Amino acid sequence: MEMIKLFQAVFHSQNQSEDKPKRTLPIYYPLALVWRILKNGLQKSWKSLFLAVFIFLVVFAALFYLVNMEIKPAEKTDSLSDASFSGKVLGGDLKEKIGSTDVADLNYGEWATAFGLTSADGKFDDDPDADKLPNFLEYAHGTNPKNADTDGDGFSDRQEINNGFDPDSPGEAKPSVEITIKKIDVAVPMVWSTSEDENSMLEDLKSGVNHYPKSATPGQTGNMVISGHSSNYIWVKGDYNYIFKNLNNLVEGDMVDVKTIQQNGRVLTYHYKVNSLKKIVAPDDPLIFSDTAEPTLTLSTCWPLGTNFRRLIVKADLVK
Repeated sequence: MEMIKLFQAVFHSQNQSEDKPKRTLPIYYPLALVWRILKNGLQKSWKSLFLAVFIFLVVFAALFYLVNMEIKPAEKTDSLSDASFSGKVLGGDLKEKIGSTDVADLNYGEWATAFGLTSADGKFDDDPDADKLPNFLEYAHGTNPKNADTDGDGFSDRQEINNGFDPDSPGEAKPSVEITIKKIDVAVPMVWSTSEDENSMLEDLKSGVNHYPKSATPGQTGNMVISGHSSNYIWVKGDYNYIFKNLNNLVEGDMVDVKTIQQNGRVLTYHYKVNSLKKIVAPDDPLIFSDTAEPTLTLSTCWPLGTNFRRLIVKADLVK
């Protein structure tokens, strides 16, 4: 208080003394400035603070909208060709068993004859090579129903299909997969992620959506977990940074198509129907990864837009 009175006295004397030597005036400028701030500036500080906060929020909201809401979903690329060996199963029991609309040009009878199957071992559910892959699935994948290891790589056809490998191509070849969700204009390649490491999976997401390691494979029993970006930093390069930004628009009954293309040209398209389970959960919530007794699909993305604190998940069941 004494210091303020001193500043006031000095400032007042400065204004009243016309004959004071000018060389001493600069000494009082800083003191006068401090006094003006104390006397006038602080009285309006709360208004200035409110205005600054308001302007910040407006600018932040505008930038957030431009970054996350005005980005159109990535357009479908030509990474997966439709010019492949495909055809239509004409319905009936076989279509229901396979759970796929696109299978092969050859009908089942022609296929069975080509492999020498007879009435004794050629029924849909027969398993001549005892690899736990019945004839109707051997037909769907184009594998040899009389050879448990069609590609001769030491793993049975059933093992390879369950683990996402191409049963008719040796080594660690995997079929190409495309996810299509017409409701939200999504057509995107699926990347077979091989590591649960976060950095590795983020790298995979630059090329599409990723399949979580050890989760079920397309059309097979269990929970297949697919994740994709809803938003990303503007400086991160990638064609699919916003591919799942409209995932929340899906409702019960919407369709998700999962199309696989094997090296032998076989095309299998599995159709999943969204069920009533749509939730926002923690990133490590067991609900995302919990296994199921039936073929199911879990779509996952960061939520809300512009954050990665939570996950929006949408569940779907395989249609047969």
